Order: sequence, then structure tokens, then C-alpha cells
Amino acid sequence: MFGETLPGLLPTIFWGIITISTLVFIHEAGHFLAARALGFKVTEFFIGLPGPSLKFKRGDTTYGITCIPLGGYVRIPALEGSGPGAELGLMTEEERKEFEMIPAWKRVTVLLAGAFANLLVAVVILTAFFTYTGIPSERLDPVPDGPAAVAGMPDDVRVVNIDGRRIHNFNQLADIVARSVPGDTLSVTYVTEAGDRNTVEVTLEQRPIPEDLPPEIDPADLPPAHMGVALTGVVFEQVSVFTAFGHSFTYIALTAEAIGRFLSPQTFPEAIGDAASIIGISVISAHTAAAGFMPFITLIAMISISLGLMNLLPIPPLDGGKILFEIIQKVTGKPVSQNLQVGISFAGFALLIVLMIYLMGQDLFRIFG
Repeated sequence: MFGETLPGLLPTIFWGIITISTLVFIHEAGHFLAARALGFKVTEFFIGLPGPSLKFKRGDTTYGITCIPLGGYVRIPALEGSGPGAELGLMTEEERKEFEMIPAWKRVTVLLAGAFANLLVAVVILTAFFTYTGIPSERLDPVPDGPAAVAGMPDDVRVVNIDGRRIHNFNQLADIVARSVPGDTLSVTYVTEAGDRNTVEVTLEQRPIPEDLPPEIDPADLPPAHMGVALTGVVFEQVSVFTAFGHSFTYIALTAEAIGRFLSPQTFPEAIGDAASIIGISVISAHTAAAGFMPFITLIAMISISLGLMNLLPIPPLDGGKILFEIIQKVTGKPVSQNLQVGISFAGFALLIVLMIYLMGQDLFRIFG
């Protein structure tokens, strides 16, 4: 994840701040622009965690950046209240009345706008990137006498579907095989270098134990089955801007699938093991920035997708949790108790803090362990 050579402390801090501040600005700008477009009064637009700040006021809105630019917020009194605890729904009676007069669809639109901004920026970046570089295509060869070779799969192919599930990269293929057992038969669709599309039935076999397996790896931890294919390289296929635009949504789907793994007890341990905190993001950002502008801006796009989709999870005080309250109010015909909202929001906030601390510890172990 972090590579063998760590970037220096100052580059890590600098690029971490640049990355996180950029992503937060995009997200909060989405809320801000939607609120203004729908006639909401916006009193504050800050980048950073609450604290000493550089700020100025224009119209009804105070703009600023705090001394710790690792977060951000937009204050919309009629939507969230004002003053301390606004994110938890602590609203004055006047603000509550104004809140109840606003149509629910307007409130939900403003709440969705942050995630939409993250996804929109990511799609624009990825579309430009794929138009310039082409779409990466992973090429596979069957291992001699392996299950895929026995089934008739030729060399230099791109696997596009397994048992009706679209395959976009080798990791997806490996994940499906890892969840199978020897003797299972998979319907594998592939595309040859010439563009021919074919399907073979591959019966998985018992994975052989490598003779040079490192002693720290328990053979029991290896996937039991194997398909008998090897990744031989990546070819970049030049495409039109419209194809590149469509392909960018593939990464949104893959990210949504990865986030979905957090919601299943079976896949949660693996999912959290692949996640990173602001420490990990900072290290990766410094590594990527050193590789050049294109890799760094692409990283911004990928993290922007994650930030946008994560904010839609139905966990208060995330945007998805606030939208959940709106849905409950719409279905029941009455607002959720303010005390209940505050209690659930505190619980959600505590859960997010615990998760953040765990991920930071995990990242530190990766770096120093």
C-alpha cells in the first residue's frame, strides 16, 4: 500500500492537506451551490476543523479556512440550525419553524449535492484521463494444463464476465475464485486480442501449495481453488470521449461495491483491512504526487468517489443519515424527535471516531510494522 520507501514527513503532511482540503472543498461547494440555487440562506462556508481561522464576510456568508484544514462545513440555518451542535440538529424554535416550511425535496437536494459534486468532479477527471491515456485492459494467459487451458481458453485474453457478473479487473476475478471451492464450474466469458468474444466452462481445481511459500504464510490461508490464469500485462486501448465517459462510471460501481463490503459481517474484516485513514491517504498522496500530475489528479478522482459515496451511508451525522431522517418524516408524516436525532447522531459520531482511530492505528502499523 505504501511502498518500500516512505516519503518525508513534510511532503506527507503537505500533500495530505492538499488532497483532503481539495476533496472537502468540492463536497462543501456542492452543498453551498445547491443551497444558494434553492434560496437557502448560507451563513458560513469554512474549510478545516473548528478553531482559529482566517475569514472574511461577503453578504450573509462568512468564508474562511481554519488552522487545521482537514475537514470543512457549510452552515445553513434553515437546514441544520446554527451555533454549537448545529450538525446534530440543535435548532432554535424559529429555525425549526422555517425548517418545517421548506419542502422536503429541497432539503434532500441540498444534502445530496455534496456527494453529487464529488462524483461529478471524479467523472470529469476520469473521462479526461481515459480519453488521454486510453482504457486499461488487463491481459491474461491460461497456465499450461490448468483449468482454464483445459477448458479451451487461448492466450492473451481479457475476461469480461464470470457467471453473469461483469469483470473489470483481475482483483475481481481473483475474489470470485477465492470464494469458490475446487470442483465448482464457472462460466467465463473472454475477449481475444482480435475482438472475438467466447465463453468457456472452467472447472476449478485444488490450488497447489508453492514450494517456495514463505514460512510466515499459512497454507490454510491461501484460497483453496484456482482457475489457472496469470496476469501478463496491461494494454491501454484508445477510445472516444463518450466511451471514456461511460467507463468512468465503472469506477463508481467498483467503489460502491467495495463500500458495500463494509455492511456485511462476512466481508467487513477484509474491507476494513483495505481501508485507509487520513494518515494513509497522506502517505499515498505524497507517493502519487511524486509520480506526476496525472497520477495525483487521478488519485483525487478515486478518493472523491469514495468520499461522495461514503457520505451517503445512512449513518448520522453523515448526509445519508440526515436523508434517512427526511425519508422517515415523509413516510410517517411527522418529524423525528429532535432529542432522538441528537442521540442517534452522537452514537453515529462516536462510531465514526472509533473507526477513524482504528484505521489510523492500522496505517501506523503498516508504516512502522
